[in-house]
Amino acid sequence: MARTTIEDVARLAGVSTATVSRVLSGSPSVSPETRSRVNAAAAELGYRVNAAARALRRDRTSTVGIVVPELANPFFIALVEHLEQQVQGLGLSLHLSSSRNDPALEAERVRSFLAARVEVLVITPCHVELSTPIVDEARGLVPVIQLDQFADGIQTDWVGIAEDIGMRLVMEHLAAQGVKRVAYVGARPSDSSSRARHQVARKAAQELGMELPDDAALLGTFSAEWGRRAASQIASGGLPQAVACGADVVALGVLEGFDALGIRVPDDVLLTGFDDIPLSSHPRLSITTIRQPIDDIAQATAAMIGDIVKRGAEHVAQQISLPPELVVRDSSRRR
Repeated sequence: MARTTIEDVARLAGVSTATVSRVLSGSPSVSPETRSRVNAAAAELGYRVNAAARALRRDRTSTVGIVVPELANPFFIALVEHLEQQVQGLGLSLHLSSSRNDPALEAERVRSFLAARVEVLVITPCHVELSTPIVDEARGLVPVIQLDQFADGIQTDWVGIAEDIGMRLVMEHLAAQGVKRVAYVGARPSDSSSRARHQVARKAAQELGMELPDDAALLGTFSAEWGRRAASQIASGGLPQAVACGADVVALGVLEGFDALGIRVPDDVLLTGFDDIPLSSHPRLSITTIRQPIDDIAQATAAMIGDIVKRGAEHVAQQISLPPELVVRDSSRRR
């Protein structure tokens, strides 16, 4: 007779395997009705939790796993470096992996960390919808902290900034410079950050009396290469008074593209970024941007990790939104 699996229980109860795992591990984040249905299905099928596996699962490994979307973006490199220092202070080690903005690869990376019995999983979901299943699966097995970005419909600890406030500050700054026509260059709204920054840019432009037509919103990836390509598209369609970018790496690419075309920043067009990576303060031309308080984000995340390790099931999940800061530099100052 075939052994009953957790998948069999999930199928009979009409829930996900992650939900079954949460019920059988005693997690409080399940409704009484769902808990009753899962227990009934497990009893009917004669399913028993592997006690040895559960004991192994609870062994301390003193490791924290972190999965970020990409390592080419200086923002994530800086964030991981700051977090590693904070985690070391807790007597834990941080193990890093990249999803390369691929939800399938992200799921593989997460399951590898789960198999390695990390005590806490920190993840920056690469997709606002497609990352939801693996984050849901993981939180049934280990404490999860979503960092900077989040997957829709999943309640876990989260640390990041108020994206809406940050982009609003950018648009208000451009309006104060007398800008009436603006273009936006960012990433497709596949993750929570790119979605929020684009939405707020459009809404704020409308409220501030600026034109940001659909064909002036160029969405690709958070990369310098995309910024360079977008610069050519902007120049061919008539130059706006300003270009607001969803990330500093994009703004740097736009700047390079404009330079190649003989378009001067800020004389011919103003330019802004987002994130405040080190290159945005380059002496050649510093870029106005939104500063994410990376050290504060790392400290808040480490404090969550410490509380999770110390208090276990008594830890209360938190969502911490830190305030961003507008840093005005040469790229948006009229000469």
